[in-house]
Amino acid sequence: MNWTDAQSYCREHHTDLASVRNMEENQMVPNLIPINTYVWIGLFRDPWIWSDGKESLFRNWNPLEPHIPDGSSKKCVAADFSADGQWEILDCNVKSAFICYIGKMSIKVSLTLDLGLESAGLGDATTLIISLC
Repeated sequence: MNWTDAQSYCREHHTDLASVRNMEENQMVPNLIPINTYVWIGLFRDPWIWSDGKESLFRNWNPLEPHIPDGSSKKCVAADFSADGQWEILDCNVKSAFICYIGKMSIKVSLTLDLGLESAGLGDATTLIISLC
């Protein structure tokens, strides 16, 4: 898929295109894809921003990047795992593999439990709020 279609797919089925915030995350990606594969990540435009809008100063550019000729449509970033996961700028219309992420979700659950604590002077029932990540 091209970058925009990959982003739409990720947003519809998961959370977004992957944002790579540090070298540890960058090194996890090769375990998920075939070797010698370019994969779209969520970095795009210049100034460079992540698809999910979050900030990160981490970059793993190929030594020849970032280089965008004037008038170029190269504004999307793919990681090249034949080059140790270094990032390259490609034309956003190029079809490539992509990595989505599923973000952590915080869920609050309200449970009302009858713990039989009336004799302890705690009232009829106890409400317990649990936060799951």
